[in-house]
Amino acid sequence: MTEAVRGKAKDAILTEALQLFASRGVEAVSVRDIAAATGFSNPALFRHFASKEALAEALFEQCYRHLVEALAAAADQPLGVWLEAALREIARSPQGVLFVLDNLKRYWETLPADLKEQALPKLSAALVAREIQRGAMRGDVAPALVGTVIFGTLGQIARSVHFYESDLDPEELAARLATLLTEGLMPR
Repeated sequence: MTEAVRGKAKDAILTEALQLFASRGVEAVSVRDIAAATGFSNPALFRHFASKEALAEALFEQCYRHLVEALAAAADQPLGVWLEAALREIARSPQGVLFVLDNLKRYWETLPADLKEQALPKLSAALVAREIQRGAMRGDVAPALVGTVIFGTLGQIARSVHFYESDLDPEELAARLATLLTEGLMPR
């Protein structure tokens, strides 16, 4: 098998596994389910990943990296621009964002150090702290709490897009979310 064929096979496994994991959860998906979805045999899957857990860990790292890169690109921007970056990532891969947000606790320790330095709660708390410093949000609400609300909301949007195939206009929704957050947390 050539490297190109191996790469395509691995990509197909990752794509189908992500779809299944996001839809049903890692525990509810078997190697047999993944094999059936990809058309590969169980042994063929094990040539690429030592176990279902190794496959889930590889997917988590890949999806986490995509999400962090999207958010880091807008890290110094106002809340609306940052939210738009997050929503564009949800539009690109709702199952990837959903998988990450649903499995942060489970797979956090498996991430390489460079990704752990970019913890999602830390990124969102820094964003909120900047918004407070700019005077766009009240300072009497903990940035970590607002960050949690933001990621909870993004998780529900990813869930809606993934399961219900909702249309998502990242620019419009980001503007609405930013308005809700800033008006709700506007300085008194």
